[in-house]
Amino acid sequence: EELEVTYPGKAIGVAKFNSPLAHKIIAGADFIVIPSRFEPCGLVQLHAMPYGTVPIVSSTGGLVDTVKEGYTGFHAGAFNAECETVDPDDVDKLATTVKRAIKTYGTQAMKEIIQNCMAQDFSWKGPAKLWEKALLSLEVAGNEPGIDGEEIAPLAKENVATP
Repeated sequence: EELEVTYPGKAIGVAKFNSPLAHKIIAGADFIVIPSRFEPCGLVQLHAMPYGTVPIVSSTGGLVDTVKEGYTGFHAGAFNAECETVDPDDVDKLATTVKRAIKTYGTQAMKEIIQNCMAQDFSWKGPAKLWEKALLSLEVAGNEPGIDGEEIAPLAKENVATP
């Protein structure tokens, strides 16, 4: 908000949750930087990749599981999770990785990374099938496979904020 006052017309401060705006910002970005010290899951990269926004991440938690170096994004390595302040080594690692990512901008490699990001399937379809298979393997009386289809709750999409 201070930048908005200092640079009128050039910066905007939004100090509240605004899902449609967040989607627009993520969709309009080429890269998104996620420098987490620890990240049990990580949803930001999952929101960004379908838009073709390439994640630049620290190598931790769910970021390691969902962002593949040079395939769907860039890894800066693990950050120091024990420090009370920002570790200068972490800053150097992140800056080096951002520079490396920028060098791919406009190249065939970048186009492929964007396509790979957009092709990711983070839906529950695959995991749900695996759980169904595991549960059916218990051979409980009356157990039957579910209905094959696109989605169990297609109307749930109405509750998802989109731009």
